[in-house]
Amino acid sequence: MNYVPLYIKTHNSLLESMIKVSDLIDYAKENNIKTLTITDNNMYGVMDFYIACRKNNIKPIIGLEIKIDNYIVILYAMNYNGYKNIIKISTIKSEKELNESILAQHANDIICIVPYDSINKYNDLNKIYKEIFISYKNNEERLKLNYKNLVYMNSILYFNKEDAQYINYLTLIKNGKTEDEIYFENSNNNMLRDFNYIKEKYPYDLDNNYKIENMCNIVIPFNNNLLPVYNCPDGLDSYSYLKILCQNGMRKIFGSRVGRIYVERVKYELEIINKMGFCNYFLIVHDYIKYAKDNKILVGPGRGSAAGSLVAFLLGITTVDPIKYNLFFERFLNIERITMPDIDVDFEYTRRDEVITYCIEKYGNKKVAPIITFGTLGAKQAIRDVSRAININLDIVDKLCKNIDSRLNLIDNYNNNPRIKEMLANNFELTKMYKIASRFEGLKRHTSIHAAGIVMSNVDLDEVIPLDRNHNGLYTTAYSMEHLEDIGLLKMDFLSLKNLTLINDILDEVKFISFDNIPLDDNDAIKIFNEVNTKGIFQFESDGMMNFLRKFKPTNFEDVVASLALYRPGPMNNIETYIRRKNGKEKIDYIHPTLEPVLKNTYGIIIYQEQIMQIANIMADYSLGEADLLRRAMSKKKEDILLEEKEKFITRSIKKGYSKEISDKVYGLILKFASYGFNRAHAVAYGIISYKMAYLKAKFPNVFIKHLLSAAIGSEVKTKEYIYEAKVNNIEVLKPDINLSGSDYAIESDGIRYPLTNIKGIGNIVAENILEERKKGRFKDIYDFVFRCNKKNINKKIIENLIDAGCFNSFGINNKTLHDNLDVIINYGEIGALLSSDESLKPIIEYKQEYDLKTLMDNELRVFGFYLTNHPVTAYRSNLNKKITIKEIKKYFNTYIDIIIMVDRIKKIDTKDKNTMMFITASDEADNVDLVLFPKVYEQNKNISVGDILLVNVKVEKRFDKYQLIANEIKVLK
Repeated sequence: MNYVPLYIKTHNSLLESMIKVSDLIDYAKENNIKTLTITDNNMYGVMDFYIACRKNNIKPIIGLEIKIDNYIVILYAMNYNGYKNIIKISTIKSEKELNESILAQHANDIICIVPYDSINKYNDLNKIYKEIFISYKNNEERLKLNYKNLVYMNSILYFNKEDAQYINYLTLIKNGKTEDEIYFENSNNNMLRDFNYIKEKYPYDLDNNYKIENMCNIVIPFNNNLLPVYNCPDGLDSYSYLKILCQNGMRKIFGSRVGRIYVERVKYELEIINKMGFCNYFLIVHDYIKYAKDNKILVGPGRGSAAGSLVAFLLGITTVDPIKYNLFFERFLNIERITMPDIDVDFEYTRRDEVITYCIEKYGNKKVAPIITFGTLGAKQAIRDVSRAININLDIVDKLCKNIDSRLNLIDNYNNNPRIKEMLANNFELTKMYKIASRFEGLKRHTSIHAAGIVMSNVDLDEVIPLDRNHNGLYTTAYSMEHLEDIGLLKMDFLSLKNLTLINDILDEVKFISFDNIPLDDNDAIKIFNEVNTKGIFQFESDGMMNFLRKFKPTNFEDVVASLALYRPGPMNNIETYIRRKNGKEKIDYIHPTLEPVLKNTYGIIIYQEQIMQIANIMADYSLGEADLLRRAMSKKKEDILLEEKEKFITRSIKKGYSKEISDKVYGLILKFASYGFNRAHAVAYGIISYKMAYLKAKFPNVFIKHLLSAAIGSEVKTKEYIYEAKVNNIEVLKPDINLSGSDYAIESDGIRYPLTNIKGIGNIVAENILEERKKGRFKDIYDFVFRCNKKNINKKIIENLIDAGCFNSFGINNKTLHDNLDVIINYGEIGALLSSDESLKPIIEYKQEYDLKTLMDNELRVFGFYLTNHPVTAYRSNLNKKITIKEIKKYFNTYIDIIIMVDRIKKIDTKDKNTMMFITASDEADNVDLVLFPKVYEQNKNISVGDILLVNVKVEKRFDKYQLIANEIKVLK
């Protein structure tokens, strides 16, 4: 007989326990505990617990804490059937309050334990459960009980007695309380006790504990056949219907003349899909993508290895022709790798949920569910939560958090950061908080919904896993993602991509072209990449990628695809070689003539995973399925498999006529590249998005920039960046106007009009009120505006911001006059609202000299967060007679010039000699540039700050075809 500690609650009972499942397993192993229970008030941690127990030869007992009429009751599953009943109860518990009737429907094979504090429910529950016990947590309670079915049980929340003081603070965090609101009881009642302690203190009812342990024997089956079923028309089976859809797709795409290679490939793929039992899966994905496209929801061309499937292409799941782009089905699915298929789909950012709702409504709200995720107490979050609980000043907390490195835990932060040690040494309360927070770090804090993951099943999900309905009435899985496929559930990723929303908005405005009809051989589109005009282009707008493009200079779509594969940490080492070979400056080495067809497009360098598969196929007669297994083994560096595969690869290659030297060399190369080789199918699919965005930017720059700016509303940084981008593309962004601006950017004949919504202090509601009133007619003047908007929550502060943004400039009254007369104007609006509009009531205003340029610029900076029209550099350039702009520096290549610029960003780095350099991103009215301060110049200008206006004597140089400035002398003007 094994003693089992009952009622163990883990941190899955959110903010109630300090016990993590992994720590519980370690504790059991160290203390020779053979059986463990999990008894949370949910089932979030059950699968982690069950798998960990089985892996470590510990018997798992699965339970659930529930409440009936506010009385706590504990349920344990005796077997798999009991487990399924607990699953049902857990799901219902998340929907509504439980009652005896619900419990009676799901009572089989469950042990019920009624705590002493819930004894009032015993008689009712005794009628429901065949196996029922009463628990006590101390001898005082036991003396009051006269039953034979007694068992000692108390909730277990921590391992060590010193943790008793901490659990109270976890309760404070959970309940949003502070320590001065609650009396703390310091006891060790909730500690996990060893058997000797229990035997000594509560020896009377151990037999009942043994009995419970003996009755609970649960085995959870995995790899169940739970794949969803598509309801095919006309009584067809899924395979027959899938074939019909492929035939229809073939005719639609290729007409009556279909190449033999396509016919053979689709037959092969269909055979594999059918043999692996995935016909329904393809039909369901086809179905919801068809729904999306029928409802004008833009769907990405493909994602990941699924773009290598011809069946997916023919069904419209992807728009990537895998034969045209030399992509392999086996990289996605093959009979030798028994895994679930994985078709991830990108939808428009704002409309993804519509597709999920369609699936839920069509297939059943318990057959389709998003996947739960958990937020944990990270270092900074733990500090903030504990600080609130013990009333520490938030300014001090903010200061401490600025010194915390989120990549390290709190203990390592303390040990590695003298500033943190200093702060704690001088503050007892801060030290106390830090110690508590370090104990809570890593505990689960809250639940959320996975950004993309959805599961689907052919049965109600709560037949096999618990569901949770605590997310705005939506069912989610109560188990996290990593266990769902093992159970037999199909996981799909419905991803949202903001760039698709941007593209669709542009296409809606352009109207005469669709995403699928954008060509991939347009010279203007390629110029966007070649000339590095890629701000706003998916995957290509980072500074690092743009620097890469300056060297690489793509000349066709295949180069765009290669860029996505090359610009990553591993392959970056090959960039210089790749570029030299591309430009004919280095001889291309294909290793062996038979590999030239595989490596020709990448100049003899392996950059794609599919190339590894091809090489293994050509040299060693691996099937593409075998080759994919080799690739996977290499990428995961499984030593035993690699040794076995090396011998196999070399033996087969020699048998085919390759020398041992070449065979060894090639195996070494593919082993090296396998760890960071990129999925070509994914690169092609994402390259299509990037290329088509470039096409739209090249052909419709105004529309592109307009929607790029609209997507950035609310972000000062991005708005500023894209306004510069507009200027680089010779597009003027016009000041907001009270009669012309809307809630979004708008194209006008002379530029793009700035919206009301992106002015600080305005926002959507105020803008909507103004626009609603404007529908009745344009505002005639400032009086008309104030009069008509008087009762629309538009106060003095809002009007001041509209003035400083230039919204009333078209009325012919300067900003200084409007500000100085605003009280009189507002008074008119209020009186006019009472007496109706009367021209005679308009006050006479006193006209003032306009603000100086600096004040106008400062006010503009305040309401926009950046300089929209006036820029401080302009004034200084005029006053100091320094006329060179950033746009003009290319005329002065390799010479010294004086230039006035504003500091936008600063980055410092240490050289190999441990000297410091500074890199500044600087700007003027229309462009930006990199300014480099080498150590000697840096030492003289350490105090430069963001926002400074500099007069700089510089040398104009070039790096990767981008001009940059090397600082010689610097004078801070402001």
